[in-house]
Amino acid sequence: MAFVRRGGKRLDFRDKTVLLTGASSGIGRAAALAFARQGARLLLTGRSVERLEETAAACAPADVVIRGADLSRPEDVAGLAEACRQRFPRLDILIHNAAVGLYAPSYEADPAQVRKVFDINYFAPVELTRLLLPTIPRGGSVVAVSSIGGLLALPWQNAYSSSKFALNGFAYCLRMELEGTGVNTLCFCPCLVETPFREHALAGDIPKHVANQQNIKISAERCADDLLRAIHKRRRTVISPWNGWFAVWASRLLPGVVERRMARMNSTRAAQPAR
Repeated sequence: MAFVRRGGKRLDFRDKTVLLTGASSGIGRAAALAFARQGARLLLTGRSVERLEETAAACAPADVVIRGADLSRPEDVAGLAEACRQRFPRLDILIHNAAVGLYAPSYEADPAQVRKVFDINYFAPVELTRLLLPTIPRGGSVVAVSSIGGLLALPWQNAYSSSKFALNGFAYCLRMELEGTGVNTLCFCPCLVETPFREHALAGDIPKHVANQQNIKISAERCADDLLRAIHKRRRTVISPWNGWFAVWASRLLPGVVERRMARMNSTRAAQPAR
């Protein structure tokens, strides 16, 4: 089945080399399948080798290599970069998709879990980019799969949202650092996506009435569709679905109003700590 951009124009990633983290499920798996249909060569990584093997099998007959890695471990990050350099001396597209959530107030969160959120969501992308940037040619892309929570504070996910703000800041700065090199930097920010992400969170869960916001909830396949189109068009910042921009614009124009509304939505918030 051909992957077609809205408007009818075919996307073409033939002979492009792609490193995709977090490829064992959710957005990562859907994106891997979409790239495979386009003839891209893929290096897929994730914590579960078994699920990576399932993704690779579904990508057949595309050229796919898998590598298990826990991106909270610096040695795994370094090993992944070395494996990528050996397999793909030229890397066209580097996609930082792996992420982990933590649903807990900042004053109750386990410090070790907060550090793990930042290790996976922020520090691993920064280090992988540092190690692999020399292999990305003019016309290539670095993609930070962030979140609307990196543009709009989510009080029920303080550590996650903070890590995504940091990831966006890194990507925006990187874009300016790479000005004139021909390497594009994309911040891709999904809203609510139907994936196993919540099941794999380190602790807690999203408030039910937040999880049921159907107007900004999309499938992983639709999200991957938007991701590939954004890479193809060399976009800068994309929210998927696009109507998530209304919440971001409102937070910039009326920050007090939005913050109060978000605080009321945070029904899982515990009582404020004593001062």
